[in-house]
Amino acid sequence: MVKSIIDINASGASFSLNRDLSPYEMPPSFFSDGNNIRSTNRKIGIVLGHTQVLGTPSAAPYWAISWKQGATDLWIYGGLTNLYQISGTTHSTVTRVSGAYTTLSGTTNNWNGGTLGGCLVVTNGIDVPQSFVQADTDFTDLPQWPAALRCKTIVPFKNHLVALNLTDTGTAYPFSLRWSDAIPEGDVDNGADTWNTASTSSESGQVTLGATPGHILTGVPLGNELIIYKEDSVYALSYTGGSFTFDVIEKFKNVGLLSRQAVADLGDGRHVFVATNDVLIHNGSTLKSVISDNMKSFLFGDIDSAYFYKTFIAHNKIRNEVWICYPRTNAPSGMPNRALIWNYNENTWCCRDLPGVNFISVGIVNPDLTNIWSAASTTWKGDTGVWATQPYNPAVDSLLFCGTIDTKLYQGDKGLTFNGTSFTSYVERFGLHAGDADTVKKISRVFPRFEGNGTVNISVGAEYEPYQGVSYAAAVPFVIGQDYKIDCRVRGRYLALRFETATDANFKLTGYSVEIEEVSGR
Repeated sequence: MVKSIIDINASGASFSLNRDLSPYEMPPSFFSDGNNIRSTNRKIGIVLGHTQVLGTPSAAPYWAISWKQGATDLWIYGGLTNLYQISGTTHSTVTRVSGAYTTLSGTTNNWNGGTLGGCLVVTNGIDVPQSFVQADTDFTDLPQWPAALRCKTIVPFKNHLVALNLTDTGTAYPFSLRWSDAIPEGDVDNGADTWNTASTSSESGQVTLGATPGHILTGVPLGNELIIYKEDSVYALSYTGGSFTFDVIEKFKNVGLLSRQAVADLGDGRHVFVATNDVLIHNGSTLKSVISDNMKSFLFGDIDSAYFYKTFIAHNKIRNEVWICYPRTNAPSGMPNRALIWNYNENTWCCRDLPGVNFISVGIVNPDLTNIWSAASTTWKGDTGVWATQPYNPAVDSLLFCGTIDTKLYQGDKGLTFNGTSFTSYVERFGLHAGDADTVKKISRVFPRFEGNGTVNISVGAEYEPYQGVSYAAAVPFVIGQDYKIDCRVRGRYLALRFETATDANFKLTGYSVEIEEVSGR
């Protein structure tokens, strides 16, 4: 028989990982397995790693937020019982003068909050919310806050603070939320009526969302609305003024949020969130799944059901990615150790390992003023940065991993190692039949098309029946920029290929062709 060369992805479709569909039926642009990879610009290759930054934390970081005090860019992070500040690489305690906070350990609580008019307001879900104004050196109990009131979440919205999932005098009100009076210029000490819902001169108020039994988890602004996520429904809070201040409407029924921090604002009028059995996107009016027929079954089968509440989302805006971070089954201490990555511009999926992180924040992580042409130490093809960006750019935030297990802070999506340790990156596809599943074929050569540098090991295998189990030949090293093919001798009805590196290779696979020969019919 005459040999023929078949381009596996001749259409130039975007490469993506797909663990839900049958590999014997899905298009060749899908890979059936892989890890520590990224898909972008119709290419698939190694994901960037992470490296320790900002010195040594004073305690294991569970949460962090970037905050500007005057002209100084700071990081604030929360441990189990204290709050800390980072200026440069100097860490200091900024816990309230009255003492430490109730321990987070063993609960579903975590620090959360945001800024209102330059004032940072946070809560741990157990103690009185905390505020840090521009002139302070430490946090203080939020002024005018009712002494017996607690909230799981606090969110700045418009010029108000909104407290969600309340406990008052020891009694839980998980369906209730309360908002403050208007707060001018972040002046949270705005008088006795700031939280006084009985005052006719205050815009403060309280409402209960009790139509469904799910608890309120969080609120995230979306345009002129604050989207309120419950465990089983989604509401919206919009400012109307007058005697009611805010209007509340139900947005979506029979769908809710999996965990308190499993939602992200894409900044373009859309939210992405992890529901109890789906990953959804909405613009406030229409709702749709982004993961069905891709990675849905894989994701919800991979999450440790005992620690599902630790699932959170990070928005890697510079790369148009949403990272769904979660603890895999038997993850150490139940800490998230994997991220499923969705590129929302190209609708592709990949995944990577995480170093046991309880949260990923965004902000200015590591000013690098040496990133200029004369200081470059890599070749064009070996550079790992995003073209036309600078690492120190206030408009482009970096990822900051809260390395809770390691008691470290990492700059994420940086470098080719996991904090100095090489990692394995691979993509694999089996079930390829090259247009004819009935014939036995021999594959003799593979022509991969790589960008980057380094060595990638290519394994070629086959099986005669679906799910019989792939028999791989020995891996063949391929040196990018030097080799153009590998030779092999593999037979079967269904072909398989695996591209893998365990070194610091920087590769992107743009496509590949195989030379095959039909050797027998049915």
